[in-house]
Amino acid sequence: MIHFEREVCEPDLIEAMLDMFEVVVLSLNDDDGYPYSVPVNFGYECSDDGITFYIHFMKRGHKVELMRKDPRVTLQLYAWNDFFDHPYKGHKHDYRSVSAKGNIRIIDLKENPELFEHSYRLLMSCNGRTPKPLSEHKGINAMNIGEIFCPWDKISAKSEFPLRTVEDVPFINVYERPEDNTPFDISDIIAKRKKQS
Repeated sequence: MIHFEREVCEPDLIEAMLDMFEVVVLSLNDDDGYPYSVPVNFGYECSDDGITFYIHFMKRGHKVELMRKDPRVTLQLYAWNDFFDHPYKGHKHDYRSVSAKGNIRIIDLKENPELFEHSYRLLMSCNGRTPKPLSEHKGINAMNIGEIFCPWDKISAKSEFPLRTVEDVPFINVYERPEDNTPFDISDIIAKRKKQS
């Protein structure tokens, strides 16, 4: 990473970043040697060991075929904020991004109803929806859920603006702030990253 001072390593900051994202880009290994990437809704939960992501898909189709052949996947999540007409601290944009690698496991409702319902509820709540009982969900029997566990050492994150606390994670509205071209003081972040490397 060229701008190592933009790296975000702290799990609590990464978890707060995940709450900003609405979509994850799932990449699978396709038969033609190219990645097969598709944007999907997601849910997640964090633990001391890593992050478990949940996605949903139909029981049949190209994605499922690829998952069964090779469970290795990558995930990309990002949010972008432009303000070209109102530069702030020498920047004209801000972003948050998370990349993760893991293995996908297919959860079937009939084979594992408790885990399916747990992951379904996370999917709904992370997307701002109120989960309804599975019995009221049309098409639920034609759906599978994918569980992707990504250990912390397979997760990387970045931010254009410096992040020190969870309160720093949401984008700031630069239009509500006076013009300021004084660069961020990131000497503490640089010292911390040097010590970690």
